[in-house]
Amino acid sequence: MEIDELKEIWKNEQEKLIDRIEINEKRINEITIQNSKSKIEEYMNTSILGRNLALLYAVISISLASIVRNDLLYSLPAFIAGIAMIYSFIQHISLKKEDFSSMNIIELQKTINSFQIHTLKYSKFDTGIVALWLLTSIPILIKILFKFSIFSNTITFLIFIFFSVILLLKLFSLDIYKKWDLELNTAKIKLNEIQKIELE
Repeated sequence: MEIDELKEIWKNEQEKLIDRIEINEKRINEITIQNSKSKIEEYMNTSILGRNLALLYAVISISLASIVRNDLLYSLPAFIAGIAMIYSFIQHISLKKEDFSSMNIIELQKTINSFQIHTLKYSKFDTGIVALWLLTSIPILIKILFKFSIFSNTITFLIFIFFSVILLLKLFSLDIYKKWDLELNTAKIKLNEIQKIELE
């Protein structure tokens, strides 16, 4: 076989290899973009669901407060928790479903940034409001279902305080927003890398 033929074969093989690498890189980038879209869509939908459930929780709190309206020790905190849930709903009213499938990288990055800013701004409020709702609803439910007042004596009250502290520590340690933030930051870094490659 002539040297020129060998060179031609080598050149053809090299071009095929480069084409395969480019196709693979393009496919990897598409998968990365799709994963980023899926992640932000999942978190956005979860937040919207949480926002809508806040109205249901508000109705439950206010209903429970009305059942025990004659006992201010129970009804007033539950009513406040209901108002707090309505406030939580209003805080997240700006969240809306997006058409992530049609977004380009820049639009996707902007959406991720906006969502991160929003969730980090209200994350502590949300956790506190959920804690307040639980701590005001549970005593009323115990009173209604078991005809028992946890505030009736010091021992039951101290037991309630003990479990309340454990519940609060658990709620504040979970901090799902921090997990979301880390994952979305990773997605943004990958999107930035793809954007740089496309601009080259």
